Amino acid sequence: MSYNLLMNSPFILENHTEYKEWRDLKLSHYPIQKNKLIFKFDDNIVDEKVLNLFKSAINDYNFAIYEFRSEVLDKKLLNFCATLGLTNSVSNLFSDQDNISNITNQGEKEKLTSKGEYIPYTNKQLNWHTDGYYYPINSAIKSFLLHCVCPAKEGGENLLMDHEIIYIHIRDHNPDFIDVLMQNNVMEIPSNKNIKGSKNISGPVFYVDEKNFLNMRFTSRQQNIIWKKNDMIKKIKKFIFEFVNEDKKYLFKLLLKKNQGYIANNVLHKRENYIDGDKKRLLKRLRFSNRLG
Repeated sequence: MSYNLLMNSPFILENHTEYKEWRDLKLSHYPIQKNKLIFKFDDNIVDEKVLNLFKSAINDYNFAIYEFRSEVLDKKLLNFCATLGLTNSVSNLFSDQDNISNITNQGEKEKLTSKGEYIPYTNKQLNWHTDGYYYPINSAIKSFLLHCVCPAKEGGENLLMDHEIIYIHIRDHNPDFIDVLMQNNVMEIPSNKNIKGSKNISGPVFYVDEKNFLNMRFTSRQQNIIWKKNDMIKKIKKFIFEFVNEDKKYLFKLLLKKNQGYIANNVLHKRENYIDGDKKRLLKRLRFSNRLG
């Protein structure tokens, strides 16, 4: 599925003036000051002023961090998301009745079955990706919440990079790269053997949705990811990997504490490996088909 871009959209390659205005505004927010991205909320009352600042930060960076003073139960997480307009939650193979996934290391007994096949449910490094990159764009994941119930004893740091920054970096280097990455057959995800009726999914890396927001589908995984085969694609992949792995200015590192979390408009992100203590690292994840902002 593709959408018609507004005539004055900065994402039309011929619109140089509109792109420059959008680009300059985006880059004006960098480098990131961490204190501008962390917002503290009272346990029982979500302060409207803080909430608006939180939304504004997500508008600027496509993610922001929240922190509550004490334990946050699932119902409160859902209410917090609803206050932000995030109500269209998306289920997956391992989510509960509220579409909440409990992300934790399943241990050696589960390595060959069930969640053990999926890297998020291990203590291994989870490389660069956007959530739901294996979905077709007409049912894409547009945002997600990741909430820390219990941090690891060691490691488990989250790394985030705004997908709009990546778009800018690529387009400034070579607009032809963007043209290729917006083609509908540039990246194919094979069918999932664990989902009945699953089919191969082809789609773009960058696309503009029905509300004219820029979105990204991407994964660093090489296994079972079928990229369109040509020399240009090889150059583009190399360029992207070098940027996300070497950049220091736009990369944001976050080691979530208990009762902290972040909400993102599905930015590119990864997780470092970790070691559990007496209690297992546990994060809760909610995914949504709509974005914040």
